[in-house]
Order: sequence, then structure tokens, then C-alpha cells
Amino acid sequence: MTRLHSLIVTATLLAASPLAFAETVNLTNSADGANRDAGITAVKKKLSDACTERKGTPDAASFEVVFEKTSENPNVPKPYYVDGKMKCELPG
Repeated sequence: MTRLHSLIVTATLLAASPLAFAETVNLTNSADGANRDAGITAVKKKLSDACTERKGTPDAASFEVVFEKTSENPNVPKPYYVDGKMKCELPG
């Protein structure tokens, strides 16, 4: 019976833990930049800020460029466009 009781107590503690209710979500956003690096940096910042606004923890290692395009118009001040996604651990 002791083993059963300790198992029940452990399961109850795990169920009550905030980490047990944590959720991983994928955030997506886009940004413009003067070049590729500036565009990627801008979209990473937007995604990180969006995650922390939701009281989450951004996973920078999961960042991925989904789409990128350079404008052919030379008069565009920020010709590089980037879509990106990143995982965010949200509390439960």
C-alpha cells in the first residue's frame, strides 16, 4: 500500500505543477529590413517580444525562416521581407 500511496501523491504533485500545464505554441510574424540579416533580426525580435508579452519563454533555437523575398524596386528603403516562426513555452 505504501507504494500505491507514494504513486498517488507523486501524480497529484505533477498534476498540480504549473509546468504540467505548460503549452508550446508556434508564433509567426514578418518584418522588413535593409538586408537579409536586418530582416531576420527584426522578425526574431518581434517573435520574442510577442512571446514575452504572453508571459512565455521564447525558444530562440527553434527560429525558422518560412519565406523571404527581396524587392526589385530600388526605391524601397527596406527591400528585404522575411516571414519567420518560433516556438514559445506558455505557462498553463
